[in-house]
Amino acid sequence: MSLVFKRYYDMKPAEYLIQVKIAAAKQALQAGASVFDAAANSGYTNYSSFYAHFRKLSGMPPAKYRQLFAQNISRAVMDTPIGPLRILASQDAILCVEPANYLEKKAGQAIEQVPADRIIPNDPSGDLVKACMRELKEYFAGQRKKFDLPLSPEGTSFQQKVWQQLQQIPYGETRSYQQLAEMTGDKNASRAIGLANNCNPILILIPCHRVIGADGSLTGYAAGLAAKKLLLDLEKGGTKK
Repeated sequence: MSLVFKRYYDMKPAEYLIQVKIAAAKQALQAGASVFDAAANSGYTNYSSFYAHFRKLSGMPPAKYRQLFAQNISRAVMDTPIGPLRILASQDAILCVEPANYLEKKAGQAIEQVPADRIIPNDPSGDLVKACMRELKEYFAGQRKKFDLPLSPEGTSFQQKVWQQLQQIPYGETRSYQQLAEMTGDKNASRAIGLANNCNPILILIPCHRVIGADGSLTGYAAGLAAKKLLLDLEKGGTKK
């Protein structure tokens, strides 16, 4: 039976079932369902398996897919001095500010076509995207040192803790990974701190660029080290005004 199936569909029945379940999950995510609901409603009881299958078939985690494709989320790409940034917002908060080509670089392969910009009219999500673009423009012009936007980065409780501490680093200042670890209350967690810092989904507004090596060297940044230097130089100049 399985041999006949494979002959017609060029895959095993189990592989076909995974594709059917992931397709159902994608439809649920596009309709605005949570990741956990999408997993459960498509027949998954093991979230780790769902995550692995979804990422393998779509080239991105389910949470990112929801951000990009959900019908109730606004999105836009903004040209900036560090390159084009993609901004995503729900009705309640900014979800993501990232390099527009970040997914392609991170996946190292072609992924599903990212949908076109869509700022939902007369909707809080659209208003938040436009407000974020305005505040970023002011920031790059040296006219803004603090952002006044609700943020909702998606991550583990530990990552959330690190990202909260990042927001306590003042404009124009930097901290080392060791100092950031001490800020979070665990001076021995600098490596884990670094990993959480690198997973920050909301660049600039959550200023992971303000974290540098203990010797003052610049370390990894999603938009590249040249972009990190530009941001630090911008803020250094801004503190003199």
